[in-house]
Amino acid sequence: MPKMTLNIERMMCEMCVAKVQDALTAPGISNLSVKIGKATLVYDPDTITEEQILSKVIDAGFPAKIKKGLF
Repeated sequence: MPKMTLNIERMMCEMCVAKVQDALTAPGISNLSVKIGKATLVYDPDTITEEQILSKVIDAGFPAKIKKGLF
């Protein structure tokens, strides 16, 4: 399964981390690690797309971009 890293803006505290963690707790997402400014995860592309993952973070109130290249 593919690995994905998101660069996330406006995360200031552990409450922000928890909010992103909750948003990304979804079917098809595993090995989730959220820190201030960043989330890494493994996802099943048959269950959830990169765009859906990105939308979950944005819908939680945090501008985010998919980091391309080395993880």
